[in-house]
Amino acid sequence: MTKKGTLYIIPTPLGEHISSFFFNRYYLDILQQTNIFIVEELRTTRRLLRKLIPNFPIDNCTFLIYNEHNLQSNLNNFIEPLLNGHNVALMSEAGCPAIADPGNAIILFAHKHEIKVVPLIGPSSIIMALMASGLPAQSFKFHGYLPAKTNELQKAIQKIEKQSKTENITQIFIETPYRNQSIFEKILNTCSSNTYLSVSINLTQPDELIVTKTIEQWRKNGIIIPKNPAIFIIYSGKL
Repeated sequence: MTKKGTLYIIPTPLGEHISSFFFNRYYLDILQQTNIFIVEELRTTRRLLRKLIPNFPIDNCTFLIYNEHNLQSNLNNFIEPLLNGHNVALMSEAGCPAIADPGNAIILFAHKHEIKVVPLIGPSSIIMALMASGLPAQSFKFHGYLPAKTNELQKAIQKIEKQSKTENITQIFIETPYRNQSIFEKILNTCSSNTYLSVSINLTQPDELIVTKTIEQWRKNGIIIPKNPAIFIIYSGKL
């Protein structure tokens, strides 16, 4: 009976700037021992591998592409190399695979086939933003993207603010970069003055910005949020 391979869950940089962590020996050893990759974005992965290991044998590797549209129909193809004894690396476009990312379906399918899953340490913008916010992290909830339509967005913000107050829960969400400023302004116009809002922009990059203020303070000293990846955190419970 063929011994099954191992599925490595490999975090990737959150932007163009690659921190020194990605050059640690363990991380590089895993990459060098792997020639089958399940990736969200082929170009991003190939560019990263060349930056980390200049002589990486990319032409001898197999890259299987996953996204929310082809995931369920290709699960068997993604798992087949593992069942045949090959180690496979799962890599998202940025950050940790399966966190705000459809890759979790691949990992669950691997568990169903009793395949060993090994997560590597790496940057998660969600956790990093929460760590740096100064807001309580004993109980928190990640919402992903809030509704895009104005009326639905306002109701969603009101709902999560109310839940934060009644349950002492920290609320986290993200937005498409080009809509950062509009959702920021919607939060300021919707939330109570004593509610806290933390904004983390371009984490791990040279222009990283992390600011936590009450809504009242934000109204007095707002900012223009660039069209870069951002994490928004709301808390209106007891401190």
